[in-house]
Amino acid sequence: MPSSPRSVPSPPHSAASGSRLAASPVALAALVAANLVPLVGVVWFDWSLKALLVAYWLESGVVGLLNVPKILAASGRGDGGSSINATINGRRVDLSPPESPRDGFHFYPTNVPIAGFFAMHYGIFWVVHGVFVWSFDAFAGGAAGAVGGVPLGAVLLAAGATVLSHGGSFAANFVGREEYRSVSPGTQMSEPYRRVIVLHLTIILGAFLVAASGAPAAALVVMVVVKTALDAGAHLREHARAEKRAERPEEPAGERIEVNDASA
Repeated sequence: MPSSPRSVPSPPHSAASGSRLAASPVALAALVAANLVPLVGVVWFDWSLKALLVAYWLESGVVGLLNVPKILAASGRGDGGSSINATINGRRVDLSPPESPRDGFHFYPTNVPIAGFFAMHYGIFWVVHGVFVWSFDAFAGGAAGAVGGVPLGAVLLAAGATVLSHGGSFAANFVGREEYRSVSPGTQMSEPYRRVIVLHLTIILGAFLVAASGAPAAALVVMVVVKTALDAGAHLREHARAEKRAERPEEPAGERIEVNDASA
């Protein structure tokens, strides 16, 4: 039988935090700027399609890595949830938010199990995605000349811009605007999947279309612009959800997550 949800008090909520939760325009500008690095690479430095795919793959890794401290610091009730339970290998684990959240940004030992599960699950997703990216020549079927090589230095520069962008958003929005107060560890665990899976499925589809057309520069530019627009939209939706959660911190509804390991 499922364990009964335990009541978790609302985290401390500063009077000013409600008005501070709108997404930081500086963080949004940094996100767009980071996305312009691949555009510059395509237009002025002849980046290949494969270089773009590697850069975007590294970006998804940064998103997942930064989500671990977010889960560890999450102290809210999520989308109205007061208790989170998961079943891992047939064992029920209590993954509720901290019972006594402290004022300010802190990591909570009780959030370690769900952070560990996320790191394992997302890590597998990221590795499989990487295998596809580095083997794209074979998947594209005869488009090896179109995808070309990967300029490692330039791609690492793009990855560095991504770290600054997402790291800045973490500092400005999650910490500075206190989004950690209103999100539960389980809800935070799901955020990267909302953002990354749809975005990168679109990228993969675009990559096949670009490869089929011979990867002209114009097609690569369109791909970068579409990805930037999708990324900016996902960023705004993520912080809009955070704002809505902050507006209803007293809702008593329960939340339960069932996580079944396929290897069980």
